Amino acid sequence: MSNPVSLHRLPYFVAVAEHGSFTAAARALHMAQPPLSNQIHALERELGVELFQRTPRGATLTAAGRALLPEARLLLERFSQATDLVRRIGRGEAGRLAVGLVPTAANGELPQFLRRFMAEYPDVELTLTEQRPAALVEQLRAGTLDLVVQYQAVDSDELASVHVATERLLLAAPSGHALAARPAASVRDLAGMPLILPAAHGSGGIHGRLVQLLRDHDVEPRVVQADIWLMQTIVGLVSAGVGLAIVPESASVIRADQVTYLPLVEPGATVELYVNYRAGHREAPVRHFLRLMTGTS
Repeated sequence: MSNPVSLHRLPYFVAVAEHGSFTAAARALHMAQPPLSNQIHALERELGVELFQRTPRGATLTAAGRALLPEARLLLERFSQATDLVRRIGRGEAGRLAVGLVPTAANGELPQFLRRFMAEYPDVELTLTEQRPAALVEQLRAGTLDLVVQYQAVDSDELASVHVATERLLLAAPSGHALAARPAASVRDLAGMPLILPAAHGSGGIHGRLVQLLRDHDVEPRVVQADIWLMQTIVGLVSAGVGLAIVPESASVIRADQVTYLPLVEPGATVELYVNYRAGHREAPVRHFLRLMTGTS
């Protein structure tokens, strides 16, 4: 079996080969000549061949040395690239980041955070996955997602949440509706009115917030749809005159020519956006993403 070769001796070999003498190589490496000679002798013993012919004028490569030189240069270059990559991954400047999100979040502040992240960390491969909240959380627990952006905090021993944004809620009404002529609306305007609710995903999320908002103001609308997942579909139903809806302000870009969005006069008519992640498993890209989302250093 061949003896293993020490990679750390290759730079000494390359230096002697490039300078043509042990004295000049030692001077360039800022070391004494005897230790340099010892390193070359040790490398030759490991390889079982002579790499240099020593002459009064210096050192010339043997056939084996000439064969080793380009390979040694390539190996050192690859090792340098590998160590640089590992360090950059450790600093979060390279690697991968898998982010899950509910579709509604893509209409709000998330796109600007994504643009900033990609500008600051162009070598981090960013992948996005849209799913229902429950499916996103399961993928987060399984480790296939690093972060989940949704309108609900996840409270468990293995997962953690951080609040990243507060978004106003608006009343969406068909442009021809009587409420559309007003400058603002009240939750109480929904009493007895046809209302479209998003699908419930557990006890929180946008659905839970809207139910709580209606309950806080003792309003009982006439719910005509209550299992619609996509905000685009909800707004589409509003534009078709199926009913009214309360939506996050970020949704006001959807069908703005057919739907009128009215601010709600009630204070606290808001919904909270969170980023969920695995507690204790915050890799550097995750930390950088959270820093941008939360504005912390």
